[in-house]
This record gives sequence, structure tokens and C-alpha cells, in this order.
Amino acid sequence: MDLQSPSVLAQLPRPLHASTGKTHIGDVYSLADSKKRKRYEVVVAVDGEAVNIYNVQTPKLVTSYAVPPQSTFSCRPCSVRRKVPGKSTVKRQTFGAVSRPEQQIKSFVEETGGNESSAPEISSSSFTVTDSQSPTVFVGIVPTGSKADDENDPFDILSVHQDGRIRRLTSDLKTQRWNVQHSAIAKTASTHEVHSCFLVEFEDAKKALFKRRQDLAALALGDFTSSGVDEPSVLLLVSHPTGSERVALKDVKVQMFSVPSSISSGGALDESQRLRHLLTIDIPDVTGQETFDSNGLQWNFHSGSAGLNLSFERGFINFDLSQYTPTVTSQFILDNERFSSVMRISPQSVIGAGQSLVALYDTQYQSVQRSIAVDNVPPTSGSVPTLFLGYFAKLGIAVATKGNTLLAFDLSTSQPPSGPSLKRPRDGLLIDAIGRGIGSSTAQWDAGSKKHRTESMATLGLTSPEQVERWNKFTAELNKFTQGKDTVDFDRAVQDYFGSGDSKTLPTPGQFVHPETTLFLLSKIFSIKETETNDKLSASSSLRLTVDLWPKQTCDWLVRLGQLSLSNVEIALRRSFKPRILPSLPTGSFVQALINADNSLRNLIQAIRGPILMNPDELAYALKHFLNMARSRSSIPAITDPTTETNDNSDNTPPLATLFLGLNTTIQKLHSHPAPATTSALRSALARPELTSLIHHLRISLATGGFTSRFTEKPPVPILIDQTRPALSLTTITDTLIAAVDAIGPSGWIAAAGSLSLSADGNPTGEEQSLIADIKSEVSAALAGVQEATYMKGVLREYLRFTETITTSKPSKQNNANKSTALLPADDATNPQNTEDDSSASLIRHEKINGADLLVYTAAGADGTGEDGYVDGDAGANRMLPLSLKAASADVGKTKVKQSTGEVKNRSHREMGYLRRKAVGKYSFEKLIV
Repeated sequence: MDLQSPSVLAQLPRPLHASTGKTHIGDVYSLADSKKRKRYEVVVAVDGEAVNIYNVQTPKLVTSYAVPPQSTFSCRPCSVRRKVPGKSTVKRQTFGAVSRPEQQIKSFVEETGGNESSAPEISSSSFTVTDSQSPTVFVGIVPTGSKADDENDPFDILSVHQDGRIRRLTSDLKTQRWNVQHSAIAKTASTHEVHSCFLVEFEDAKKALFKRRQDLAALALGDFTSSGVDEPSVLLLVSHPTGSERVALKDVKVQMFSVPSSISSGGALDESQRLRHLLTIDIPDVTGQETFDSNGLQWNFHSGSAGLNLSFERGFINFDLSQYTPTVTSQFILDNERFSSVMRISPQSVIGAGQSLVALYDTQYQSVQRSIAVDNVPPTSGSVPTLFLGYFAKLGIAVATKGNTLLAFDLSTSQPPSGPSLKRPRDGLLIDAIGRGIGSSTAQWDAGSKKHRTESMATLGLTSPEQVERWNKFTAELNKFTQGKDTVDFDRAVQDYFGSGDSKTLPTPGQFVHPETTLFLLSKIFSIKETETNDKLSASSSLRLTVDLWPKQTCDWLVRLGQLSLSNVEIALRRSFKPRILPSLPTGSFVQALINADNSLRNLIQAIRGPILMNPDELAYALKHFLNMARSRSSIPAITDPTTETNDNSDNTPPLATLFLGLNTTIQKLHSHPAPATTSALRSALARPELTSLIHHLRISLATGGFTSRFTEKPPVPILIDQTRPALSLTTITDTLIAAVDAIGPSGWIAAAGSLSLSADGNPTGEEQSLIADIKSEVSAALAGVQEATYMKGVLREYLRFTETITTSKPSKQNNANKSTALLPADDATNPQNTEDDSSASLIRHEKINGADLLVYTAAGADGTGEDGYVDGDAGANRMLPLSLKAASADVGKTKVKQSTGEVKNRSHREMGYLRRKAVGKYSFEKLIV
């Protein structure tokens, strides 16, 4: 299933210096009762341009603050919006760290009165950093828990430098409360530098981070024991080795501190009163991932699960920090992929932007849930990477940037509707991952790779290295022949690999052929092509199923095996389409691919006549094509003038015989489906004129089949013999006719009655109005024939019951005829039943009664002739039926039916021998004729 195309939230301003300028995007919070909550907004700081705030729920620019052209931001900004207690004003404060022209912490304050029409009051302030040359890597907000009547803002600003120095400022940036480089940080300051920082509220930390570590929770609280009273904030620092291009996880340090919410007035503060060290964590190594590129590492912390997320160019790893020793809870690594950004969505889902697609992945089952091509993510021009910023769970959108475009990926449709419940629906189910496993396009059939050799051998049914080598040679040859469009060598390679014996005979339908090997053949025959579309609102590019090449011998063999079907083609193409998810193919894709590959339609007819029954929608699409071509070819000159047929075939157009063969075969296959499915398929695929043409064709089949006329009558209009082959049974005609009438529906017939069709001279024809009446009369005639046939069947019931008990040996005769074909001359080999037909020709007489041609079948006499008369003896055929109306059996059955209870019991060998001895000779009665 495709991931929906992202919506454009805003076009961000470009940095003033395009080569060196950067754009930093942070979060916006609301503050009420010392509780910090994330808002549906983002704050964007653009070097040399401005600091803007955008709403992601209703895309719009909320506010903007200009900055000097020489300004360069060093980290993500942050913003706070709150209502001023006791007033009807709303105050928004935005903070950012500037590294040039001098290191500063800048603040923008905007106050809006109760009257929205009044202009907001905007002011700015800054704090100049003079005691450190290290750039600021983090700016955050620490709630202070001020009282309601306090005029000061209820929060402070916390900034962290790259060398580990931490300073705390008042919200107006006029006072620095303290500035410290903690002793725990100073120990590693010479070898490590701060890479990422995260501030977590103590209430959230108690639910996850400190859930198993009550000692850390008590240490963080210090002297405060009442819950909700001046609770501290928890600061996490992630440090990397200084100046290292490659970073090992064992060298990464995670330090945890407690930041008190309030500061006692007066007196000097010791280190623990400013910043209390809780724990230093060493990140464990991950098997197979020794080192990482330091420039591509992105850290993020999810407070709800205490998970420290690491995303890098090859995947995603989640570390659980709530344990005594950090553990890896999930990892998602693709060796052949290069991600520009990976972000956590849920405990089992991540979204990543790779080289070719943006996809939603299941980390538990290593599968792709939804995907979209990178080229379909706006802006489509250029090769700018996509970077994810954050996920808003209640809105179900993931915010990202691509160049200077702010995007929103809607992920809400990937979750089932939760109804009135506020509980998050469960994701990461196994049923959603089946058939969507992650792998390269050729890994499924690649047995040569050492990593996949054992799995591939089991998948392909290979049991020895010799078979693996033979398979690798076969796949290499097919790849070569497919690229060269060489169908002859393709057939030869398939016959050499699958054939058995000296003649390399391909396996018959009764013999076993590994299904994975046939899927590999289908992946070489069919492919998916992306077509250009002018629809800019389309979520993805248009995909079309095509036939790359058609090796006749191989395709004929696949049809006989029942492997050439739409479902198998989809399975084969889904594997070759990885890691992207193959979307649902449009209705009629399989049929249209066969039509485009062969204008003569022989391949399509062969696939329809195969042992596998196509779905009704595909059959209805094929029926529509046959009807349209037959309507365009069925003209008076084409029927009466035999030269027209030859001229029409000059452009490789199929003849009428082929069209009607495909038409009748499709109707027969469509009749194999239930009536509701047939009606629905006809209604969705065929228009009313095409349904009317189908009804007329079925009426002709009803007449030419002898169902509406007596055997003494001749058809009023000569019908081409090609239109009646293969012949349709009465059940097929009536059921399809009912489905076609129901497909038009009452509204269609009423509309047809209201609109008169005109002839060539402009006069109304009235064909639509009289069609139902004609069908009614024809069906009534057919019903009379059925009733007459039913009456005759009742008269001949005893004879029919007797014939049903006769077991013929026709299959064995056919097998013997096939075996003896090689011994017959060339003329006789074409028809192995010539001998049987010649011997039975003398038993058939041609008679004419009431102008009707009849075939009279005569029983063979004692001399092998068909003379009438009663013949006794084993050599002849008695014209009297036995009293039991059962044919004499040549052997004694192994079971018997107990007459009193109807119980079926097995006969003993003794009883069977007795019955065989008793059956010797003729036990019957003689009829005396006086």
C-alpha cells in the first residue's frame, strides 16, 4: 500500500548565505501550572533571515521575527506560549542561540491582548556569553513553579555548551542564576564533547525512566518529598569522543542530571544545589555495528518509553535506559540502504527516508508497511535529502523538511479507526507484516550469496552444492537472455534445467515443480513499468504491468501447470519490487498486458483456457475487449465478402474466428463464478452498449444451439460457424443472460426506454424497447424445449438409469491410442481414433424423418452388424434390460449393503471367491414367444 503523498505546510525562507547558512527547527510548548506541553507548532530559525513559527495542524505562519543578516544560529530554537495570570493577554517567548557575530542567547517576546484585532507588542533582548568560546548546542525551558501572583515568568532558560558548560538564565535574560561545568562532566571534558541534550519533566521520568530505579528518583528529588511541589527537571547529555570521524557505541557517554526547579535566594550555591549528578551510562555495542560515521548520527529521547533512539545512515537502534544496564529493545538495519533520516513513530514502527523511497517500517518483523518513492515527495526536482523533525501522535502526522519545504506525512490512515476509545490502536501485528519482508530485489532467488545461501537452499528446495551451482548458472543465463530478449535460448535454458531424460521432457501437470522456481520465471517474463501522469494530485506514479518477453514453449508449459495467473505474477513482482511495496494493480492489468504483448490474442485466449480460473473482474475486462473488437469487425461486408477477411488481417488483426473463440471461452469461464460476482464484474467493466451486445450474442447462441427451435426447423438467418465455437451450454447462456440483464439494472432499462435509438436514416429503431419482449419469447421457446426434453427423459428414465451404471473404459482406450500413435503412419497418427470410428461407423444409420436429419445408433449383433432382432449369447447385445436396471459387473465388489439397515460392510475374501465362482455361466430367464 502506498504512503500518501505529503502535504506542503510552508515554504521556508532560504538562508542569506546559501552555501554556509543553515536552518534549525525546534518545538513550541505551552506552559500552565508548571506543566510543559508540546503544541502543534514548530519554530524555525533561518541564518540571516528570521525566526518564524508555523502551525502544523492548520498550516499557516503564526508569527515572524527578523534577525540581522550576519546572524548565525548554533542550535535549535524553542518557544513558549502561555496566558498571563490575572490578565486577558497571551504571551509568547522565543529563544535561540547565536554564534555570530558574537555568542548570544536571544529572546523575542510577543504579547497579544484580549482583542485579536489589536497589534501585538514585540520586544527582544539578548544575553552575551563572555566566559566561553564553545558554541551553544542546546537551549531549553525549566519550569520554576512560581506563584500565581508572582509577576516573574514561571520558567528559566537552560543552555548547554559543547564543552559541557551549563548556565541558567532568567526568562528575561537579564540575570544569570548560575554557570557551572559539573565535576562529572569535567572528568571527560578533555576527551568528549556534548552532542545532544534532552530535558524531561520529572512526572514523565517517574513513569518510565525511573520506573525501576526508585533510588534515582529519590536522589533527583533531594529534600522535596511531596509530589507535584517544585519537582525538578531531568537533563540528559549525550557525549561523543572529541574530533573522531568514526564513533563506537562503547565510547558514547550518557550523563543524567537533576535540575532543581527553584533556587534559594541569598547565599552561595554549591554544585549539587545547581546541578545534581544522577548517573553516567555507557551505551552497549551492537553486534555487527562496530563504528558509525559521527556526522550521520542523530540522537532522540522518547520520555514515554525511556528510549534513547539512535538513527544513522543504515538504520535505527533503540536503547532502553530504564534498566540497570541499558539494553537494545529494537533495531532496524539495512546494509544496502542509505538513510538520510529515521524517526520513531511507535514502539514497533519507524519512518525512514532512504535513497529511493520514504517508508514506514515495522522494526519487530522487519517489514515495510507503507512507502512512497522519493521522487514523488515535493519538491520533485533536485536530490535534496528528507529530514524528519517530529511526530505528532494525536494528529497522526510526521513533520519533515526537504530543502526549504516544510512537509507533513499523514500516518493516521495506517492505523485502524479507534472509535470512541482514547487508547492507541495496537500496531506491529504479524498479519500486517506477512508478504512485506525487507530484502533486496534478488535475495529471494540468490543462492550464491554466502549470507543467504542456507536460507535460499531451503527456499528453493536445493539439497546439495551441485544443485546450487546449477541454479546459479541457470539464473545467470536467464538474466542474460532476458536482457537480450532472446526467447529461443530462454526456452532452451528452461528445458535443459527442468527437463528430464534424454529428450529433456518438461514435467507434466501431475509431477512436482517447486513453486519458487516458477515464480522466478514469471519475474523474468513480466515487469512493472512506471508511466508518466499529468495528475499532480496523484499519491504515486502510475504503474503498468507489461510483458518483457514471451518464450512460447515456457509460457505454454506454465499454462499447463496452472502457474501463469495474476496472483502468481503479483507475488513474483512484489519480490522484485522490494523494498518498495507493490500497490494494487488496476483491474484488467493482467489481461491488458497480454493484449499489448500479442495483437493476435492467442496468448490471452491460452491463459483464459488454462486450468487456473481468473477472477471475474479480469474476465469481464477480457470480455469487454473481445466484444469491442467483434463489434468493430462484424460488418455486412466482412460477413458476405470473403476477401474482406483477408484484407483485415494485413495489420495483424485477429480474425473473427479467434475473437469469437475468445468471447465464448471467456463466457464459459465467467459462468464458473457465483452469479453475484459475475453480475458485479459485468456492471463495473461493461457499459450499457457493451452489455446489450453481450445479450444479443447470447441470444444468437441460444438460437444456434437449437434451444429455441424444433429439430424440423432451419435457422432463419445464416450464422457463421465461427460464432458458435465453442458451443455454449444452456445453463451458461441463461445464467450469463440473467447476469447481463441484472448488470444493466432497472435504471438502465428505464433510461433505455426513454431514449430512442436512431437508425442510419434518422428514424427510431425501437430495438431497446423490444429487446426484453424478444428475450421473453426466446426464453419461453427454450423453456418449452426444456420441458419437452424433461418429458422425454421421464419416458426413458429406465434406460438412462441403466446407462449410468455402465462403466466404460474410455480413458484406457485413449491412453492406449496415445501410446500407439508413434507406431502409426503420419496420416493415422494425427487422429488416433480413426480405427475406433471405422469400427463403429457400421452401427450408425442416417435417416430423414419430417425433413429432419437423424442419427440412429444400432446395437451390435452377434455378427458385429446392426441387424435388428433378439440375440442371445455372450457375443451379442440383448435388447432387454435387466430387472435390476444395473449393468453386469465384470468383478465382485469389495463392499456390500445390508438390506435391513443399509449398512455398508466389507466382503471377506471367502465371500468374494464364492461370488466369483457363482458368477461363472449365465444366470437368467428365458422369454417364450408364442
